[in-house]
Amino acid sequence: MFGLGKLQTMAIAVVVLSMIAGGIYWRGRSDGISSERYKSLQATINQLKERAETDAEIRDMDVSDLCVLLGGSMSDDGECE
Repeated sequence: MFGLGKLQTMAIAVVVLSMIAGGIYWRGRSDGISSERYKSLQATINQLKERAETDAEIRDMDVSDLCVLLGGSMSDDGECE
């Protein structure tokens, strides 16, 4: 084959296979990183949605409900204790 010896042909084959394997490895690693980045962003989005819902619930509460939610009780004069 092009005047190359068996040893040279084997060396070329090893180099080519190493390059192919390296490319496959880096592609898989890149896909894995992208997948984890997507999962992390999705978790952040879900937390922000839950926070918005909680904020809306608290915003709609009156003073007495908020006082009770925080573990207090309303006195006769309207103060949270």
